[in-house]
Amino acid sequence: MKKFFVVLFAFTILAGCAGMSGTEGDSTKQWIKIDSSKSSFDGGAKDVCYRLNIRFNPPQALNGINTDAACITKCCWYSEHKTVTINLNDAFAGDLAENGAAYKYTPEKLTFYISYSSFLNTIHGRIEPKSALKSDGLIKLDYTEIKNQNSYLNVGNERVKAAVYDEETGKNTHSVYLFKKDNPAQNKSASAASGAMPNQEQPSNFINAQEREEYLQKILAYEREQAVALLKRFYNKDIDAYIMTIDKAQKSKGMILLANDRNWITTKIGYPIYRVACKVNGKLGKTSATMKNYPMDCGVYEVHLDEQTVKPVDSIGRNIATGEYKN
Repeated sequence: MKKFFVVLFAFTILAGCAGMSGTEGDSTKQWIKIDSSKSSFDGGAKDVCYRLNIRFNPPQALNGINTDAACITKCCWYSEHKTVTINLNDAFAGDLAENGAAYKYTPEKLTFYISYSSFLNTIHGRIEPKSALKSDGLIKLDYTEIKNQNSYLNVGNERVKAAVYDEETGKNTHSVYLFKKDNPAQNKSASAASGAMPNQEQPSNFINAQEREEYLQKILAYEREQAVALLKRFYNKDIDAYIMTIDKAQKSKGMILLANDRNWITTKIGYPIYRVACKVNGKLGKTSATMKNYPMDCGVYEVHLDEQTVKPVDSIGRNIATGEYKN
């Protein structure tokens, strides 16, 4: 008899566990689908995993969306995602900088509000703005294709024109819009306060000043990365050899040098020309417990991205480039 109750108890546990993911539910909206659900031991639905069964017009709007996080390609548990927000223009600045063209969508944001009744085992949803969604799950967006290959931007008080620059490393080719000085004779009446451009209307392919600033910052960040990459290509081995020489000199004194933390400080000085200072956040001591900060300079270099040249401009950089420090 005791054995019978043990078997019966085990069967009840197994049956309850099986019910944890076997119960689904109904949806009051064609654009919400329930993929699976969790149920309690009494068989009542406890939580559901749903997907937004939506599509876009234009369809390329989907390219800038993390569809898993937006509960489109991956179901989301209702208890964790009662609201889903999709920002349609998140990828705008990156696409514009990388491709020279991007789509600007209206509305910019979609918010889905999901509600679920465990008693009825039914899921419901609504969207803001309501007008964006058709009952069959189609989201129709207004959009403008923005191209920036010939646009003008203000950098400080100077007017600069975008130009295409190709950086080839091995088999990979990258394109980016870098900044060059425009005709200075046209710039004298530029107004820093208003950002107005003389003899030229404000570029219509930027919706507002914030978008233009985001685009500019993305380009400048890319240029800084390219400046450091070009410097490393020219002189990284020489800098390593220089630091190794310092390391050997310290070892001869019974000291331990840690010099793996290297910083590259970039300053834009031209179009597109950068001054890059190499700094090492070193540590020095006889033991790991007695280590103290030991900063070291490893040269200042002028990097010209258009001409693909790197030139040492301080005494340390020149000594590293020529190897004179070894003498």
